[in-house]
Order: sequence, then structure tokens, then C-alpha cells
Amino acid sequence: MGAYLILGAGHFGRLALLRLAAAAEAASFTILDHRPEALATAEALGIPRLRPVQAEAIPWLAANLPGETAWDWIIPMVPEHVAVGWLRRNRCCPGDWEPVYVPDEVAGLAPVAHRGREGELYLSRAAHLCPDDCLEPEDVCPVTGESRRPALFEALAAQVLPGVTVTVIPSRQLAPGVGGFAPKELLEAAGRLAEGRDLALVATACRCHGVAHMLKRRSTGP
Repeated sequence: MGAYLILGAGHFGRLALLRLAAAAEAASFTILDHRPEALATAEALGIPRLRPVQAEAIPWLAANLPGETAWDWIIPMVPEHVAVGWLRRNRCCPGDWEPVYVPDEVAGLAPVAHRGREGELYLSRAAHLCPDDCLEPEDVCPVTGESRRPALFEALAAQVLPGVTVTVIPSRQLAPGVGGFAPKELLEAAGRLAEGRDLALVATACRCHGVAHMLKRRSTGP
């Protein structure tokens, strides 16, 4: 059972759709993409209770959350940090937030860290290409046998950065190789930013991989 919102109908969005449908036969799905051909390919899979929506992911999510949420889980399969995109556009999170450089010490949480164009960090505990159906075991990497404790989302949440509100959205495994989070995680993150400092580290991560942005509040509005 469950209702899933899949953001992105490309290869990995369709893979998520197939695996979630196999794991939860009575589930319902909304799959969203701005490309009609991608949605048509997803519909052709023949998954029951599938609702396709043609729209850009972040603006659509900002317009539909908060609200009477129809989904239990959000599955981000677009090349954007969905949590940060939503937070910057949503009225739940007052202020004009702009991305700034994530401190270098955050990069030390994982052996692989790449800097993005907005100063964000893409973190990975794997120097190898992970299998797309990884079961994400709690203790060790199934490929290398290396420890995976603490989870990357736990390590990020434990960061102490002076003058910075740290908020981490854990990605939970819902099917092999498919992670997501509940809508309430975004709403709770917005509450922490609204009540917090003018600098915030916002991260989304599973046990091994994640992305972290630093946001600075330029104004709080009238």
C-alpha cells in the first residue's frame, strides 16, 4: 500500500516506478515530468493506478505542498536538490534564501566530494559505481565490505557549524535502489529554517550518498 510521487519519468524514474509497483501491488503513483514523451514511456509500462502529470518538478511541488497531500512518499528522480528547490520557493519558509559556499569541513564526511556550481557538495562513500539495485545494508558496503556506520545522513546531522541551522532529510530505501522521503520531512525542514538562523545547511542523504547546500537568508519579508 501507499501513494508515491515520483519526480522525473526518465530512466531512473521509470525504474523506481517498476520496483515500487512490484513491492507494493496496491500502491498508487503520480509521476511527473515536463517531457510528454517521457510520460508516454512511463504509461506504456502498464502500471495500474498511475497518474501522469506534465510539469516542471520544483515549481509544481511548491504549488502543491503544503496542501492536502495525497502522497505518502516523494521519490526525487530529477537532477536537482529537490528539498532546496522547494524550500527556496515555498511560503512555509519566509525570507529570500540564496545559495552560498558549503564549508570545506563538510567535504570531510565522505571520501568522494564534488563541488557544484552553487557551492553545494555532492558526497559519496563509494569510489566505485554502485549497483542500481543496492539493498543499502546498515553495517557494510556489499561491494567492498567497508563500514557504513554511522550513516551519512547521521554524520551530516551531527555537524556543528557555528551560526548555522543544520537540517538533514534522510532518504529511506523503499525498494532496491529506490530512496525517498515523506512530505512531512520537507514541512519540518521549512519550520526549522523559518525559526532558525540566517545561515542553514540543508542536506538530503541516504546511508552512503548525499547532497548538501548552504543557504543564506537575505531578507525576512515585510
